Amino acid sequence: MTNSEIDNGSTRDDLVQRVALMETMIAEGRSTTTRFGWVFVMWGLVYFAAVGWVLFLPLAIWAWPVCVSAAIATSIIVGARRKRMHGGSENVRSRSIEAVWRMMGSAICLYVVGAILSHHAGDPAYVAAILFFIGLAHGTSALILRWGVQGVVAAIWWTGGIATFFFTSERESYGIFLGASFFGMILFGLYAMMLERRRAAGPLQSQVQRHA
Repeated sequence: MTNSEIDNGSTRDDLVQRVALMETMIAEGRSTTTRFGWVFVMWGLVYFAAVGWVLFLPLAIWAWPVCVSAAIATSIIVGARRKRMHGGSENVRSRSIEAVWRMMGSAICLYVVGAILSHHAGDPAYVAAILFFIGLAHGTSALILRWGVQGVVAAIWWTGGIATFFFTSERESYGIFLGASFFGMILFGLYAMMLERRRAAGPLQSQVQRHA
């Protein structure tokens, strides 16, 4: 079959172009994720701050509402500023990733508020559900972007969710949650930031080599 022959309404060149477009969109989607690596780091630190408040400070009922509200406000302000400064390209995959995380965040907020009002917050199943929510967002993003590293991160959160059913004391549950936060948020965010720094340095290195 030559390039001009038709196979199910598409030429071979059309198929090659579609594959190239898909690869470009995946690369741009991953780039979107790496640009927001700082968000993962920030949320991981917020989780540590909130758990520390709950365990060691008074007025523990305000720990999560205050920490989460501050994190959301920071994400919106800093994200908008970075978007104005650097701009950004969007495609179907990057918009899908953004939608996944927005809906996950909304679901967790509603879930936490409902659990607090009904006095179920702190139960092992309550903590497990949050771990599975976050793992679901990572897993969905990993499938969309075909990114194995983020798939491993999803597995970390899901493993933590399963573990909370066997280690049921409050300190054990929070310890599992903080472990998942460290490996599945902070370290992943730092890794994404490293990739973004390398990507941003690529054009500069090419210019230096051309002028050398």
